[in-house]
Amino acid sequence: MTIATTPPPIAGEVIDPPPKETPDKVKQIDEREGAVGTGVGVGYRAYARFSHSQATLLAGGTTYYMFLAMFSILAFGYGLAAAFGADQIAEYLTEAIGEAFPGLLGEEGIDPEQLKSVGQTTSIVGLVGLLYGGGGAVIAAMRSIHLIYGAPKDPRNYVVARLRALVWLAAIGPLILVSFVASSVTTNVSNQFLETLDITWTGPGILLNISTALLTLGVNFLIVYLLLGNFGGIRPPRQSRLIGAAVGAVVIELLKTAMTLILGFAIDKPEYGALAAPIGILFVLYLQAMALYGCAALTAGITDRETPLEVLDVDSVEDAQDAIENASDEVEVTSGEGTAGSDEEPA
Repeated sequence: MTIATTPPPIAGEVIDPPPKETPDKVKQIDEREGAVGTGVGVGYRAYARFSHSQATLLAGGTTYYMFLAMFSILAFGYGLAAAFGADQIAEYLTEAIGEAFPGLLGEEGIDPEQLKSVGQTTSIVGLVGLLYGGGGAVIAAMRSIHLIYGAPKDPRNYVVARLRALVWLAAIGPLILVSFVASSVTTNVSNQFLETLDITWTGPGILLNISTALLTLGVNFLIVYLLLGNFGGIRPPRQSRLIGAAVGAVVIELLKTAMTLILGFAIDKPEYGALAAPIGILFVLYLQAMALYGCAALTAGITDRETPLEVLDVDSVEDAQDAIENASDEVEVTSGEGTAGSDEEPA
């Protein structure tokens, strides 16, 4: 049984040039043993999946839902804090958003006090936006990794798919929050530990910085590992997922480190005006989504390492159209034979 993961080409004249075949030099290096052959083979296979699935466009679509979900979390969190008088929640939220997206909150950005002043209405609107934006971001990630892995469309109905996405959002959301506020978590834990032992430490925080880095990388690794193993419709081998998640943890953390520079550059541009922070945030979220899909392509490339490159080459549109036409002709012939047989039986 053949399962189509993309729609077949329509009938008509092909106006694009034929797809490029794998360069002979890449094939020669791919056949070699050792690190060079493995690196080139895996890299080319990952690049082929990344480009063929149009991962840059997928990242753009995912960014829309991520952007909407982020502002919905702000509205929901501050509204909830105002409704229940939980100022501690608002403080944690302000700290997390401030570390994740410098410049978004404060004098030049959104005033948290205004969000809290709206109260219960803000929490209701934020919750609706969070369910739509957050669930949409999860579904977008699932569909994107499905395409990168070459898996067919998820057959679950709309209601089940949405509920499943919200469950994953509830599971991954807190991990993402911890990833951004890891420094605050390690600082609070270390301070409470030292207070319990009645120790006052004012020395260098080398150990604290190392603990923060390890916690952040560990949480990033767990998030990417869960996504690569559960969002693509196909679960790759464990080794492929481990490597993909390890690379993803480092790349995403590097992007988070560069986030301050990127957002600072956008905010310092007076020509952007009030759109400076949103433009910078959109760009950062886009890079994060593209990094995730790059890790998915890498995971697929590692899994495809033993698959010959000829099998992975994209067939021409003409060949696909000919195959469809031949299949239609066979159906017509079979139907004609069945009709002739049925006409002869009564005689």
